[in-house]
Amino acid sequence: MTASLVIRGGLVVDPAHGIERPASVVVDGPRVAGLCEPGAEVSAQQTISAEGCIITPGLIDTHLHMFHGGTENGIVPDVTLLPMGVTAGIDQGSAGSGNFQAFYDSVISRSQVHVFACLNISTQGLITSSYPENLDPKFTNLPAMQRLFEKYPHTLCGIKTRISRELVGDLKLAPLENALSAAEKIGTRISVHTTNPPVPVPDFIGLFRKGDIYSHTYQGKGFSILDESGKIDASVWEARKRGVLFDSADARVHYLYPVVRQALSEGFTPDTISTDLVQGSLFQPGVFGLPRIMSKYLALGLPLSQVVRAVTAAPAKIVGRSDLGQLGAGAAADIAIFKLKDCKTEIVDRECNALTIDKMLVPQCTILGGKVVFRQFDF
Repeated sequence: MTASLVIRGGLVVDPAHGIERPASVVVDGPRVAGLCEPGAEVSAQQTISAEGCIITPGLIDTHLHMFHGGTENGIVPDVTLLPMGVTAGIDQGSAGSGNFQAFYDSVISRSQVHVFACLNISTQGLITSSYPENLDPKFTNLPAMQRLFEKYPHTLCGIKTRISRELVGDLKLAPLENALSAAEKIGTRISVHTTNPPVPVPDFIGLFRKGDIYSHTYQGKGFSILDESGKIDASVWEARKRGVLFDSADARVHYLYPVVRQALSEGFTPDTISTDLVQGSLFQPGVFGLPRIMSKYLALGLPLSQVVRAVTAAPAKIVGRSDLGQLGAGAAADIAIFKLKDCKTEIVDRECNALTIDKMLVPQCTILGGKVVFRQFDF
């Protein structure tokens, strides 16, 4: 056998298969052919030496905004994500039923990155930061939403709503209940922005179902996942038991270290780790991109395999793609290579609490569908 590509001699971290060991990855066209021991590689048309590096499945960012040109904050997926080792992402509500077709035509259909999306319950989506989307349930266009889910079943993976006090006003939980009602009729999940909720977390988290996404898990504005004694609230533990998914979605302001540290000390780790990346946070110190957020959780004490799972195997289940987020035989040959480099930097939360980062995951090479789409000039 002559492979199209062999990535030789790195530390392969593939949590979907419980693998964290030195190995070489063999690629046959657009698919992974399998792993082999270093030194036992087959001949290949192209060989990449990954000695001293970490090899993972292509990363999947569960929460970011990619409607470039249709919203103020949308990033360009291919240009910004592939250099970070990110080969797939879920857009979280940039578009609603009134403009999703434009999002699909202008961005999704033209991207090399696998772009999935949660449809905003608001018809307009998140077109601007200057004013909020209209979350009044009377303006929801359910028939249009149903048509879009029928037309794009492999792209749309949920309904997005935000329930911040400053956004919902007197509507309080009506937008959440409306999103749940629509999700029940369509047969999908909800994904909920929970920062500064209008009521305490126990008063609304009971509405979440198995597979629904609680976004900005460690936010600390207003009511958080901590109870009055500073521990994880019992209702939050109950939600996890019934299968609610907790996404970090850190962004610049949607987490506080005291909340994160308390949660991690109790073993309440994120199901998925994501960026909430927008133009204003892209390449900026607080967020920059997914590898930087991953490095933050490594510094907070999460094991490498757990961090990688939260950006590969776990989000792959959300988008329903068993061929993504893993390196088993037959998987899509979407692969990322990193060096874990010594550094000395700080990431500061919105209340100026600082975390020192002494190791940073630095992307070296990204393979998408078996082809090199990014490579550091010195790698």
